[in-house]
Amino acid sequence: MTTIAMIAGMLPIALGIGAEPSFRAPMAIAVIGGLLTSTLLSLLVIPVVFTYVDDLLGVLRRIGRLLHRANRGAAVS
Repeated sequence: MTTIAMIAGMLPIALGIGAEPSFRAPMAIAVIGGLLTSTLLSLLVIPVVFTYVDDLLGVLRRIGRLLHRANRGAAVS
């Protein structure tokens, strides 16, 4: 909701509505782009990367357990 409010507030400035739009429009466009980028990263990219890393660590743990059992079984024989 904060991102939507900020974008809605910056949109008239970015579109050049109001007094002296040429001075503030580039900054408004940069702010809108930054807000959209950070929102996409925090809501989509970071959770997906976390899920992949968590799955990879789970696979590595299982491989480690299997290797530990195999080494323990070989040492007993």
